Amino acid sequence: MKNNLTKLAALSVLVSFFLFSTSCGSSDKSKDKAEDLAAAEFDAAEQELENEIDKVIHDLPAPSEVPFLLEATGADFRAEFVNDLSKVESYLTSNDKSALNLGVYAADIGYLSSYNQAQEALDYMEGCQKMADKIGIASAFDMSLLARFEKSIGNNDSLALIINEAIKVAEEKLEAGDRLTMAALVLAGSFVEGLYISTQVIEQYPADQLSESNRDVILEPLMRIVLNQKMALLDLISVLKHVEQDETIANVISEMNILRFQYEELAELEQKINNNEGGVVLHQHDLQKLATEIQRVRKDITG
Repeated sequence: MKNNLTKLAALSVLVSFFLFSTSCGSSDKSKDKAEDLAAAEFDAAEQELENEIDKVIHDLPAPSEVPFLLEATGADFRAEFVNDLSKVESYLTSNDKSALNLGVYAADIGYLSSYNQAQEALDYMEGCQKMADKIGIASAFDMSLLARFEKSIGNNDSLALIINEAIKVAEEKLEAGDRLTMAALVLAGSFVEGLYISTQVIEQYPADQLSESNRDVILEPLMRIVLNQKMALLDLISVLKHVEQDETIANVISEMNILRFQYEELAELEQKINNNEGGVVLHQHDLQKLATEIQRVRKDITG
């Protein structure tokens, strides 16, 4: 299992051994109790981490939710908002890159599907299959799922369900296979890409067709979605801190903390809006700093 959980179990063994040896001697019965206690501590820590992952999943919008909200704004489809599919082969050089960008492409598929970019969405599904195979969960994007996706082209609701199902299966398989680090990275990639697409739509919404106030009214539901992702971000940071630490995880945590700082700067505005204080509305420029940081973090993941 992961290093921090292993250390926790080892510490429990040492503490338990000390307590039992000073009070009951070195009997086999005491040793068995110490080992049972260590195992229980280990299992509890593992379950806590899985619960934290589930909490992130619960707090995040589904991969299909934000894209359909984007379409509702009336904004035109922008091909440059999705990550270039030609990069797939470069991501297959490592499990970490595959996991992060599997999450990225899952969010992209939702965006493509919501704008009826059928063939492109199918191509991205096939790209996801390659990365899922790289991290050992190919069955989450198997041929039967691809066939269902192809048959559902033109039915956005069905496509949304299939996308959500694939990601859910991927996460469950990673948890079951004791690959919680990979699960955390998939979540991080999906989180960043969802925010990236959302903030790009907000920033680049046509300024010459509507007045600023009318644009803010149209974009407000989407801006609220972005603003409300603070809790999911905090949950994600917690998960990343509890999985095995390496250079990739440390870098992702650092980037997520930068985003957290941007959300903290918006805390006062968020509170006023949630309290329905008169005259307080969201404007495009309120999210500009956050959007800039998200763009930078996303470039680091997908570059």
